[in-house]
Amino acid sequence: MKNSAASADLGFVTSKNRPLSRNAAGKRAGPVEDVIAWAWRDELPKVPRRQDGPMTMAGGWDRAGRFAELLSLVDLFGVNQFGAVPDFSAESWPCQDAQLIGGAVMALDDYALELPEDWHPAPELDRFGGLGAKALSEAWRRMTIDDGQGRVTLRLKPSELIIRRAVMGWEADAMVLDDTTQEIERHANGKPRYYLKTTQHQLTGRVVDGQDETVARIVEVNGVNKKGEALPGAYTKPYLDPNPVNAIIARAEHEIWVSALAMVFDAVAGQMEDVVMLPSTVPLAPWLADAPVARVLPDLVGDAALRKAQQEKADASLKARFPRWFKLFEKQREKIAAAPA
Repeated sequence: MKNSAASADLGFVTSKNRPLSRNAAGKRAGPVEDVIAWAWRDELPKVPRRQDGPMTMAGGWDRAGRFAELLSLVDLFGVNQFGAVPDFSAESWPCQDAQLIGGAVMALDDYALELPEDWHPAPELDRFGGLGAKALSEAWRRMTIDDGQGRVTLRLKPSELIIRRAVMGWEADAMVLDDTTQEIERHANGKPRYYLKTTQHQLTGRVVDGQDETVARIVEVNGVNKKGEALPGAYTKPYLDPNPVNAIIARAEHEIWVSALAMVFDAVAGQMEDVVMLPSTVPLAPWLADAPVARVLPDLVGDAALRKAQQEKADASLKARFPRWFKLFEKQREKIAAAPA
């Protein structure tokens, strides 16, 4: 069960229904995450459905599959160039500011993902040693695609990540890891499962000098005898419960989202005419806000002072990192270099 304080303090955060304020000059104003939500909520749906030639015939499960993948774009075959469901009642095109934002967000898909050298998203798992490292590797494998040529990208495109946050908000509870414990595999009756590695000679299917060829392989077998007692050399298999991989992915996607917001802000904030885009107010590492104090420097400082120090350290580290989560594809870098000045 997740920490109740974390649920109360963090919870589900969304800007999709939070209107932009007005500044002294009467212009709409808000942090970049709210301005992006405004663009996708009020303006970009005014662009009609994309027309890239005749539409391909959609398979029976295509729409359901894409909904499961994107979680926000229900109908891929009915969205416009900005991934928004068109508003057919719109009587005007989206404003220039919204189109600038839409273009900057979609341009993020031209970037590869660069893992920062100091990435340490789950310090709570350090005490689990190799199990913690294995969870980090599994999270990275599940959330990215490597093309084999040194380019790593998100399985969920950066633009889709931003659109999903703009439409649905973000859930801080999904990033909580303070209830993870180490367990061992057990049978249904609660007794530990034991395993044993042994060498077996297996047939290869070839015949050499009239004899069936065999090869020695190390295999894992049941590690108990007929009485259910552990054999010499038998071992148990530990695991983390609950599995922290989804929480690690949520933390990574949060960091990438914040990095993407910084890139969109740098790209368009100075070019907007009618809307004032302010820096993001999204916390860089919300999971540290309720981090268990006893795991770091116990009894040396008060809870409040320690949490403040943790947050300041995280903020300094993450601010130095952003927006280095992204790097241009070589093909995109060549296109920019070849463009006229």
